[in-house]
Amino acid sequence: MTRRLLFSMLLLHAGTAAAQTQVPQPPRELRGSWIATVHCINWPSEPGLPVPRQQEQLRRLIQSAHDRGLNCLIFQARPAGDALYESAIEPWSPYLTGKMGRAPEPKWDPLAFAVTEAHRHGMELHAWFNPFRALAGDKHAPGGNHIRVTHPQWTVKYGNDWWMNPGIREVRERAVQVMLDVARRYDVDGIHMDDYFYPYPIAGADKKAVPFDDAAAFAAYRATGGALDLSAWRRQNVDEVVYSTHRGLRGIKPAVKFGISPFGLWRPNHPEGTGGGLDPYEDLAADSRKWLQQGWVDYLTPQLYWTIDRPKLGFATFYDWWLAQNPQGRHIWPGMNSSKVGDDRNAGEILRQISVLRERGARMTPGHFHWNFNALDKDLGKLGSLAKERAYNVHAIPPASPWLSNVGLPAPLVEKYEGGKKVRWAFRDPRWDTHGRWWIVQALIEGRWLTIEVTFRDRRELDWPEKATALAIRAAGRAWEVGAVALLTK
Repeated sequence: MTRRLLFSMLLLHAGTAAAQTQVPQPPRELRGSWIATVHCINWPSEPGLPVPRQQEQLRRLIQSAHDRGLNCLIFQARPAGDALYESAIEPWSPYLTGKMGRAPEPKWDPLAFAVTEAHRHGMELHAWFNPFRALAGDKHAPGGNHIRVTHPQWTVKYGNDWWMNPGIREVRERAVQVMLDVARRYDVDGIHMDDYFYPYPIAGADKKAVPFDDAAAFAAYRATGGALDLSAWRRQNVDEVVYSTHRGLRGIKPAVKFGISPFGLWRPNHPEGTGGGLDPYEDLAADSRKWLQQGWVDYLTPQLYWTIDRPKLGFATFYDWWLAQNPQGRHIWPGMNSSKVGDDRNAGEILRQISVLRERGARMTPGHFHWNFNALDKDLGKLGSLAKERAYNVHAIPPASPWLSNVGLPAPLVEKYEGGKKVRWAFRDPRWDTHGRWWIVQALIEGRWLTIEVTFRDRRELDWPEKATALAIRAAGRAWEVGAVALLTK
């Protein structure tokens, strides 16, 4: 298809400027879920499966997420100092092959596979990292170049798990290095850290919290002139990793989003009167409010795993508090505990939580993540079916992040071919291809504009939709900034 032909077809079929202004902006909402690989929670179904079976399962999960109406997945790439991708820094995960350090045979890369499949379905894929957990339990022995093999002195046993000691500079640098390595080598849309900073406290025989053994690292810090107390020093260690990751991403791929999913509250009694037991600020060294207020994250996903009507610790109560802590206008897309459907809540509770977020849409373009994908995929309590029918019945694209990218994209050139049965499009100037990442297709069906398709940048054609009397096609950039629209009539 020549550029001249494209341009002539555009003139023939595109509507007037007045008609184009009638095409609404596509609805926006982040609809996501975690796909957990630790202990094979979501994928793979068990370690050591044949590669074709692993690929079949992962492909089906991503297809299911698309069919359920999601537009973003958080894929766990580093559960515990290991890798669900090819890495020169850390060993292959035992959750993939059954033995840490053993490469899949034939070799394949699950993270690269997940990125490709998600993009093929018009979905974002964020790589998820546990920053400091070294081993989750003792089922799988360390192997290969795992930190417990190469630098055991950098690790601490706490309860049943091994932890990388955040008080050691090399551990902090390693965490940042691992995340930036993935951002550099993979076409991910986001880098995501979960809530495992310093470990959640466990009680000893005396019912008191067992101390985390970082005394030697703290003493070394004080010996070099450090003046912070233990709690402040720990928060500084975590802050350093958060800020360094934020800064590093801006230098490598400025439009890749950085998100964190901390514990749902910042500190007990915030907001006042809510009480609370665990203090993430002290116990986990997680100053999540600071990260949001400083703009070190592009989205925060506080784990608001409580029901709406729970006294004091209510879903809406804490979401409203987080909205008030956001001077930089970053995204706040809470996590919802959908896995509890059938336990202390039903599917209707999750749908009501989605409604709570939408009701506050004037303050924050809504978004949310389901913990975890099994709740939707296995249709727990009919949640998957009801969400698709009632909450996700209209297609939505993720909210824009204008502080990451805000390119003014031109309208594409469009044409019908094969007797009007198919449509294809492209930028008139191919230099725009480096700025456009997605294509958004809307159709006028029975007098209503519907977003019917979101495709990755390399897919530029589709069949003319049944019953559609017009199509509107526009590009979206890396931060979901949408460009000018091209209108094509039947």
